[in-house]
Amino acid sequence: MKDLDLIIKGNIITVSNQQPRAEAVGIREGRIISVGTVNKVEAGAGKSAEVLDLTGKTALPGFMDSHAHLMGTGKNRLGVNLTSVTTINETLDRIRERANTTPEGKLIYCPEYNRLQIAEKRFPTRQELDEITIRHPIWISHFDGHFSMVNTPALRITGFTAGMDGVETDGNGEPTGMLYDPAFPRGLSSRENFDDENEAMEALKLVTEEAASVGITTLFAKEGMENTEFISRNLDKILVRIHHMVMCRGTDTDINDVINADFIKNPKCIAICADGSGSGHTAAMFEPYTNDPGTLGMLYYSDAEMYAFVEKAHQAGLQISIHAESERTIDQVLWAYEKVLEKYPRKDHRHRIEHFEFPIWRQIKHASRIGVALAMQPMFTIVCGGPNLDYYRTYIGDVRVKRVQPFRSILNEEVLVGGGSDTPVTRVNPIGGIYALLNHPNEEQRIDLHEAIEIFTINNAQIGFEEDIKGSIEPGKLADFTVLAEDPYRVPHENIKDIKVEMTIVGGKVVYTRGK
Repeated sequence: MKDLDLIIKGNIITVSNQQPRAEAVGIREGRIISVGTVNKVEAGAGKSAEVLDLTGKTALPGFMDSHAHLMGTGKNRLGVNLTSVTTINETLDRIRERANTTPEGKLIYCPEYNRLQIAEKRFPTRQELDEITIRHPIWISHFDGHFSMVNTPALRITGFTAGMDGVETDGNGEPTGMLYDPAFPRGLSSRENFDDENEAMEALKLVTEEAASVGITTLFAKEGMENTEFISRNLDKILVRIHHMVMCRGTDTDINDVINADFIKNPKCIAICADGSGSGHTAAMFEPYTNDPGTLGMLYYSDAEMYAFVEKAHQAGLQISIHAESERTIDQVLWAYEKVLEKYPRKDHRHRIEHFEFPIWRQIKHASRIGVALAMQPMFTIVCGGPNLDYYRTYIGDVRVKRVQPFRSILNEEVLVGGGSDTPVTRVNPIGGIYALLNHPNEEQRIDLHEAIEIFTINNAQIGFEEDIKGSIEPGKLADFTVLAEDPYRVPHENIKDIKVEMTIVGGKVVYTRGK
């Protein structure tokens, strides 16, 4: 038998019910060979094994993020940083500063704008942006990724005109520059919008390095086919593993393209978006928005279109992922899943709903009954919900806010839930996600620490059909680990968010060390 390559000694949390804690892990050729006491692991090590002593720090299975937009996030990191601006003037000053150093004609991209944290509670107007420059297109994207403000040159590039759905107009019938779903210019975030492949590669490296720095070893990359192919070609240049989800409109051509993409591992996952966002008033509700009584949001597909997509993708053997934030959309998606599964039973389909942010109680039982998995974003309660869910409360009111991200109720129905960030909507941050789960503003929806860790480890592995190789520290699995400065079981729940990631290990190789 070959010697071990590496022995890791430390406080090991395995996320395995068979052996919850261990002192050491033995690794050979990127796989876990042995788990147990130091004596047990060293006894089968041989003479050539290196030793990584964590000096009392805590190792867990590598964190996984179930829903990430890599190229969009990387592009954000290259854009104008508006995350901390609090006034319109401050916003305009930052954009003006970038315009002064940007070649004429090049897009000035301004991501992660949050109008709720702006004193004026609005976007800059198209006219205010035009006063900065008409020699550059300017695109300000709201942090949730579902509505934007653009200047006149950018409006021209998008090709959107008055009369199109989602194009806001003024009293004279002219576009204001505000673009909502479905007119939101998603094309501007594709790889085609990078100057060249080198810039695209810089963006990809930025986001994957950021992921490694917070303990993530696998990202579920929700990208269009072009970006999926680009990422696949460059896996050897990034630090973390990628699980592909191909985002598309769900046409027959899209389904065939995913089936024929030989660079994607089976089971292949196809993803569509079925509604918008709550903050943009485009998530489909049963009752009007509290601060906009004339609006119920929107469904991107008719019931017939949704059923046809689910039927064709399911029959093709694909895993299906559907963005459905709110009540009316969740109902539509669950109905389509159930009808197709009745007609074409598949015992272990693991079809997904992304977000499941504003469900009604019966939908939780429905998801459980038909075996739908939920890919949710715990940090939404903090970033999108605001202090004590006050942002949510402004547009869904006091009654519906009690149903926001109801994790305890969902787990009580034994629904499979995986945790992610939806980056760039929120930052990749599993520790922050665990904190959010433990400290949900609705106290009755809080879960325990073991469940929270599972949501970012073994549950995500199960959602991706990878539980045989990821998600827990057991012999035979990939040697992917997150090393924390403290044992989370010995830290008060309110302080979990402050735990530092000391090291990230992928395939037995250290890819990140804090301070280096």
